[in-house]
Amino acid sequence: MGKRLWVKEILFCFSLVFTFLLSAEIVLAQTNCNQCHSNIAEELKDSVHSPLSCITCHSDVEGYPHDPGIAVTKKESVDMCSKCHKGIVTESYQESFHGKAIFLGSQRSASCVDCHSSHKVLGQDNPHSQVAKENIPETCAKCHKNPSPGFAEGAEHFQLSAMGPGKPMYYTAKFFVWLTIIVMTLLVIHIELQCYHSIREMLRERKGR
Repeated sequence: MGKRLWVKEILFCFSLVFTFLLSAEIVLAQTNCNQCHSNIAEELKDSVHSPLSCITCHSDVEGYPHDPGIAVTKKESVDMCSKCHKGIVTESYQESFHGKAIFLGSQRSASCVDCHSSHKVLGQDNPHSQVAKENIPETCAKCHKNPSPGFAEGAEHFQLSAMGPGKPMYYTAKFFVWLTIIVMTLLVIHIELQCYHSIREMLRERKGR
């Protein structure tokens, strides 16, 4: 019994030391980053990501100072966000036009940071947020010319199902799936009939000889 208690105490001490060292590393990293990126540090103050360390997202940055020329593709930025944001948020984005375009290598389609910002990420209820309802048309205007107020009426990050905001797209997707199946089936039937007709004509010509 005493031995088990002794082992638990050692493990507890190790966990405290590890937590302290990790916290110290994060604070040191933040301090180093803030020396050059003070403007970004200011943006992060009110961000929902303020509790995070810079290296949480920028894990590829090694050493201080680092190469300022580090570039991140849109797909890489989406993958970066997906490490923490999972479930319906990620799945719905992957199913969207933007997500599919990014997956295929587009650098013009909207990634997470294009809509939510890269550092000053504010909640949807914050009036200064890029995704606040009244600001959505302006956010969409970065890519879409003259967006109408209707842009703000659409729901984002919804599940394609027969119920809820995804209902129209769900049935639209179903319609095109069945339309594709029917068209392809008719095309195969047409080709088979054409082949049958050609073979029949060829046999008829041979008999005529």
